[in-house]
Amino acid sequence: MNWRALTIALCTVAASAAQAETIVARSGEHDGFSRLVMRLPEGVDWSLTQNGQSGVLNINSPDVVYDTSEVFGLIPRTRLKSLSQVGPGQPLKLEMACDCQLRSHVMTNGYLVIDVRDRQKPSSEIAQPAQYRPESSVLPLLPAAPPTTGYRFSLNETDIQTSRLEKTLQSALATDGNLVKAAVETPAPEPEPQDVSTEVSEPLELPVLTEEVVPTATATAEAAFESGLLADADLLDMEEAARTATVNESERRLLQQIGRATNQGLLDLLVTEVQDGSTGGIVDPLGSQDRPLNPLDHISVTTAIDRETGLFARQTDEEETDQLCFADVEIAVHKWGTEDPFSVQISKLRNGLVKEFDKFDEDKVVELAKTYLFFGFGAEARAMLALLPEGPGRPDNIDVLEALADLLDGQPMPVHNPFSGQQVCAGHSAFWSALAEGEIKNNANTDAIQQAYALMPVHLRVHLGPRISTLFSQLGEKHMAEAALRSVERTGVEHVPEINLAEAALAELEGDTETVVEELEEEVAERSANTPQALIDLINLHYEERRALSPDVPELVGSYELENRDTDLGTDLRKAEVTSLALEGRFDEAFHELNRVTEQDGPVARAETLEPLLVLLTERASDVTFLHYGLTFSKQATTAEAAPVVDLMARRLLDLGFAEHARSLMQKDALEAPSPERKLMIAEAAVALNEADVAIAELEGLQSSEANRLRARAYWQDGDYNSASQVLLKEEDTEEAARGFWLSENYQAISGIDGASEARFGAVANVSTEIDRVAQDPEGMPPLAEARALMETSAGTRTRIEELLSRVGTIDTQ
Repeated sequence: MNWRALTIALCTVAASAAQAETIVARSGEHDGFSRLVMRLPEGVDWSLTQNGQSGVLNINSPDVVYDTSEVFGLIPRTRLKSLSQVGPGQPLKLEMACDCQLRSHVMTNGYLVIDVRDRQKPSSEIAQPAQYRPESSVLPLLPAAPPTTGYRFSLNETDIQTSRLEKTLQSALATDGNLVKAAVETPAPEPEPQDVSTEVSEPLELPVLTEEVVPTATATAEAAFESGLLADADLLDMEEAARTATVNESERRLLQQIGRATNQGLLDLLVTEVQDGSTGGIVDPLGSQDRPLNPLDHISVTTAIDRETGLFARQTDEEETDQLCFADVEIAVHKWGTEDPFSVQISKLRNGLVKEFDKFDEDKVVELAKTYLFFGFGAEARAMLALLPEGPGRPDNIDVLEALADLLDGQPMPVHNPFSGQQVCAGHSAFWSALAEGEIKNNANTDAIQQAYALMPVHLRVHLGPRISTLFSQLGEKHMAEAALRSVERTGVEHVPEINLAEAALAELEGDTETVVEELEEEVAERSANTPQALIDLINLHYEERRALSPDVPELVGSYELENRDTDLGTDLRKAEVTSLALEGRFDEAFHELNRVTEQDGPVARAETLEPLLVLLTERASDVTFLHYGLTFSKQATTAEAAPVVDLMARRLLDLGFAEHARSLMQKDALEAPSPERKLMIAEAAVALNEADVAIAELEGLQSSEANRLRARAYWQDGDYNSASQVLLKEEDTEEAARGFWLSENYQAISGIDGASEARFGAVANVSTEIDRVAQDPEGMPPLAEARALMETSAGTRTRIEELLSRVGTIDTQ
């Protein structure tokens, strides 16, 4: 009994673990901080808190599991000591080995970035930058290569020249001990701002620059005199020199106060992530773009605050993107081999593969694996990488090489792979990311993809070119797809794998269906490794175009399905086999194969396979065959199975008189708001089932001709002939409208209808009116006269009734 309970518990734990959502954490070491990067699930809330030397990351998802197995393979444990999680859905605990700060932010592509940063030293221990002193009237010099942009002041050319000369004058007089005093008193030193920080993130960090070397006034004056810039008239303009010093001091104080207020949290610089192609309203302190200034005013004042905040604001997007992109040198496959023959390069590396004591030279192993990748041999490269020992000494980026091996072999890649989300990168990462994800995103860097492909050696261009061309065709980029195919054609290689599939994808983009069929049939005839995929595409195209297939296609698909039954391609082949049988009209066999799809691939695959099968059943099957499967389906189908074919099948069921089954089928898709066409069919089914009130309610708000006729039928069925006739008049059906008014004894309404006298029921209404007139009893007559009048009235009434019956009988016969 105990072992049964233990087995049940283990199965429960295994099931819950299988449903867990894994978040893979990646790491990187940088100057001053260690970085963790992980992709957040969509739509979840998260929080990061710090308490001393420990932090807690909490993602609001009950099944989240953090994969931190590869974190410490790239970073030391000097800052981040350990990562731990108690169980699925529990927070991730970060233990730090230093007095560090945790910073975090989320990028636009959904990545959470956590930085473990060294705390800044107290301001007293950091060398302060050189400050401007009004007593010396000498501005601290900018770096040797000062930026050409910055905060600019609108000064004319005369002011610029005067300012330059007067600053030189100040330096010259300072050499002789005759300093010019500033017109404004030196402000008292401001108290140092307190270091305000948060445990997780700060609005802005302003690093303090190291002290710059400021040339002495003597050196400045000597250089000025040697250059011949000083003149007697300028030496006498002391007032202008004092004014210049005052302006410079005001500038310094303004910038200093802005920086201080920002550090204290009183001001927030706009450091927001900007979408591609938009400036977002941020003005770069080091740029001149969007500034309404005269470009000829080539004077600027740049301080430490300008440089640090400006670079921070400008580099946010680029820095975050680049940190998630592999450097080109790490994945430069085209540089991992030479023009020497394959045998020469491989044998040279294999000779030095094993060292003494039968140990492998890890550098040689990696180099040999890279050489295999250069020649496109992914399986051989993986075999070499498997020789590397596990553990801390394992070389970096082995997972990248393994991913490249899978891509070169055309293996399907998992969602979380080393190249995930890197299509926006500016290097080779974009190329490999597109291959890994199986599609080119709308925001992908297509130029980088094309450039990386152009650098590939000839054999890799032949191998990967058709695949890249197909991806561009699926994106809708015809010229890029054609360019990739042309590069393959220029190699002169005759037999290129997947070339027919690529040309078929390009022809489909151009709308040339005939060429698509020809290319796919040619690929099928070649019996290559791509034949199964070509067969699937060919069957899908015939289904979309409602073309007839060759009779042997279902058997051919079945043979390839048997060969690939345990692979991912096997599911698609089983679906294609069902569709091909339906295209051939072999519905009994198609439903038999459908049961096999259900057993092997599950309910989701069954629902996907059912759609084309039921569409073809409804469109092409005989009434008996359709009802044989359709009636059962209407009662047993799930919502997912019924949703794609509800309207089509319900229409045919209604036409065949099976209103109850049609309504049962439409009720399976009741969660979605019904379309006008669906409402009409629901009303039609209700009328057929004598539910007039339901039909009238469903038709509310619909004003089409078909809706009005159904509404009239519902009113008629409910006995409201007058309302039915009013609706029929809108459709100009005067005959039926007159009949309704006659049944409701509204003869006055009949007389108001144009051409009522010519209408058949108009004449019937006239006879009915005449009967009422003739059948009136005589009044105020003697007994014999009254009796004679009654006999005449009876005879006239009988004659009119005979006429009425004859007219109604004629109408019914017609």
